[in-house]
Amino acid sequence: MKRQWIFMRVLSLMLLVSAGLFVLAGQARPAAAAAPVITEGTIVQDTPGDFGTTCDNFEVLATFTVNYRKITFYDDANDPLRQIRHVNFTGTLYNSVTNASIPYDGSFDRTQDYVQNTVTFTGRHFRVHIPGQGTLALDVGRTILDFSEDPPGIIFEARQHDFDAQICALLN
Repeated sequence: MKRQWIFMRVLSLMLLVSAGLFVLAGQARPAAAAAPVITEGTIVQDTPGDFGTTCDNFEVLATFTVNYRKITFYDDANDPLRQIRHVNFTGTLYNSVTNASIPYDGSFDRTQDYVQNTVTFTGRHFRVHIPGQGTLALDVGRTILDFSEDPPGIIFEARQHDFDAQICALLN
């Protein structure tokens, strides 16, 4: 869970920074609560970095390419009400000692409710799928976080929790 939380937090921060760059580039919010603001982008991390998972004798490193579509809804005062991020990514996980690697991907939605101060992740958070061998590791489900707490608390969770053990076995 800690690795998943760290990865989601880093991914959220990357998307937030990217959104800020779009606004600075001149994509301003609407004057009224008419239409949502939609932005799209890609984030590439091609140098292996910490994935947040420690196995018995190595760290798991990761590269990734993230494609996202962010839809933000505002009220009449231009305050955000809700933001939906559709996120798809592919990448590679590495054993930090042997450099053994496996592909991974994900496709999930992240919905932030600014009124309730919650964030909900739904979908396939991580998957290792190798053609001819099938899905060898999977983290899928739904998590709702309370963002009024620091760090955010878990309100609801229905998902698998063995992804770390699965990737440690695959990369060992």
